[in-house]
Amino acid sequence: MKRVPFIPVLTVLCLAASARAQVGQPLSIVTAQSVTANAVTATGRLQPVITARLSPRISGQMVELGTDAQGHMLDAGALVTKGQVLFRLDDTTFSNNAAAAGAMLNSATAALDNLQAKTRAERLEQLRQAMAELDLQIANQEKDVARYKQLVEVDKTLPEKRLEDVALELARTKTQRKAAQARLDEAENGATKTEIAMAVARVKEAQVAVKSAQDDVRDTVMHAPFDGLITRRFKSPGDYIAATPPTEVLEIVSLDELEVEFRLPEAYYGRIEEGKTVVKLTSSLLQSTLDAKVTRIIREIDPAKGTFACRTAVTAAQRVGLMPGAFVTAQIQLAQEVGDVVIPQRAVVTEGGTAVVFVAAGGKMKRTEVEVGDRLTEGVLIKSGIQDGAQVLVGPAELLKDGNALPTYLTAALPAPKNSAPEQLK
Repeated sequence: MKRVPFIPVLTVLCLAASARAQVGQPLSIVTAQSVTANAVTATGRLQPVITARLSPRISGQMVELGTDAQGHMLDAGALVTKGQVLFRLDDTTFSNNAAAAGAMLNSATAALDNLQAKTRAERLEQLRQAMAELDLQIANQEKDVARYKQLVEVDKTLPEKRLEDVALELARTKTQRKAAQARLDEAENGATKTEIAMAVARVKEAQVAVKSAQDDVRDTVMHAPFDGLITRRFKSPGDYIAATPPTEVLEIVSLDELEVEFRLPEAYYGRIEEGKTVVKLTSSLLQSTLDAKVTRIIREIDPAKGTFACRTAVTAAQRVGLMPGAFVTAQIQLAQEVGDVVIPQRAVVTEGGTAVVFVAAGGKMKRTEVEVGDRLTEGVLIKSGIQDGAQVLVGPAELLKDGNALPTYLTAALPAPKNSAPEQLK
């Protein structure tokens, strides 16, 4: 980016302005010109604010790409609307997983219902009868053990093995009775709080599994997240799309939010204001100039180029004819900056060692003290006292008096203030 030297150009402008005096007229008027530009021209590209590269959350084989309004397969250049189907993955495995998760939920729910339900009367009667049968069986087996003990240990008519078998059978029956007693107690009192809590937890776990499986089925179909333009397509039907690492399928940009980004030298940083600085945009794609304002300033200076970026928003209504990536020229009106101005040397009058100039103000001559800076070939820099655009009188010192009315020929020819030509940034 190169800045065009500006002071010599302004000097020429001032000298040209001094030539406005008519032949034979003793006084003339020149316009004080700033040595810094009031406008600058830069170039940039129109770019979307929102860009999305879409990839699915799950892995699978792509079986279908969506279609546009004409029924054509979606590709770069196609316009899409929010919610429109962009592509589909094979959902066979995910649908089966959802069905299995649903069955697990039904089983867990049934188990919980069974714990919470009251035991029927006939079931309680069956359990009590089983307990009575076990009690009778235990009583008979205890008699057998006592009888066999007499025969083995006292009478010694039977081998010891017979006694061991009868005693083992009694122990088994007592174990069965304990289990039966536990079933009866549970039937009479209901399940414990711990058992119910565990069953509830299993139901919730199954519900989460069902929701996760249903989400997987849902995400086999990708929808457009916003209205926009497809700018790139990376995959086709038949391709396997991996979730990790993400496989990009489509790139979509929003046409509702576009910005022109242009870069300016850091010297202009303090003269650009967000929401205030006026910008005029031109492009070969636009039929007329587009008026806008600087909407964002990127608060970072490029250390290599010494520039900073500004952005100007282009609304959907304004972008008629424009598209992302378009080359745009921006003429930026810089905020007024107090600085040196240049006027002809002949306009400076010295009074008692003080440099003064006379300016046209309200139809009269106004004496103004100034601070003179460097002298140029035909002009002089004024560091303070007057500003850019001031109408400075040039002529014999004896005709310049503070408060005197301007001659009619000067009043009629008084030029309107104008800005410096915009500086070109390349």
